[in-house]
Amino acid sequence: MRDSALQRWLWRRLERLASIAGPRVARTVAAFAMRAGARTERGFAKGLFRVASRRPIPMPDLWTMPPGWWTAAPVVRARRLGLRLELDLRDNLQRTLYFTGTYEPGLLRLLAAELRPGDVVADVGAHVGVHALAVARRLLALGAGRVIAFEPTPDSAATLRMAAARNGLTVEVVQSALGEKEGETELRGDPRYDTRDAGVRSQFGEGDVVARAPMTTFDAWAAGAGLDRLDVVKIDIEGAEILALRGMGETLRRLRPRLLAIEVKDVVMERGPGDEAALHALLRDCGYGAAGSPERHVAVFRPV
Repeated sequence: MRDSALQRWLWRRLERLASIAGPRVARTVAAFAMRAGARTERGFAKGLFRVASRRPIPMPDLWTMPPGWWTAAPVVRARRLGLRLELDLRDNLQRTLYFTGTYEPGLLRLLAAELRPGDVVADVGAHVGVHALAVARRLLALGAGRVIAFEPTPDSAATLRMAAARNGLTVEVVQSALGEKEGETELRGDPRYDTRDAGVRSQFGEGDVVARAPMTTFDAWAAGAGLDRLDVVKIDIEGAEILALRGMGETLRRLRPRLLAIEVKDVVMERGPGDEAALHALLRDCGYGAAGSPERHVAVFRPV
């Protein structure tokens, strides 16, 4: 990722503007520019890395945003993805959404194209609801559907509930973690990120305990809720995906959702119970095979 000489000059001029008008004015201009650039896959990737707290490799030729631009008055209201949202820019996902106008655009496009009237969708690890809200909005346009969002942390679950209400959408928020057994779990932060960065909270984190949450299995929850249909499942729980799938096996065999979208990030999965090969083997036992990847670190599976 690199900028041209002209682009670097323009971004430096924006830094000059920030020193005069303040970071909030500069970041508004930056968001306008990055949203325009994010219409292409490369443009989105550049925007993502411009505002990231960490990057996979050094990118000396890419202008990156000074952190002070998002830590000053970090809570903002904005319209993104057709939704009215309140975003905390200290969180990497919410910051990316604010500045680029989207998040995981390949996955969002896949979900929008996949949905049919009446679909039941489960979002496991819903965070503040980017995917759950986008799906609920699409199902509303199609005329019918159900979205169930599992989010264990109180602050993210509350943000999701408020966003759904603000946009007139129905999202069932289950404030619980999912695993292979029932009980309780601790979610920890990542010391390399801001404590408000909710997207990196994990059962396997190395930072301080952020929240304690009840844990159940999807199978147990589905039995208690009388779930008789499940069409699409998205799972992103920072390395605990295999544990959630172990507790979902009965439901997968019984209801046969036609699409599973699962985060498969090696650097995260290596802290958990298994790697991507173990996840593929587990899903093969449930009757699912790999069916492509709409996004870096996201794998899709369908019934064989």
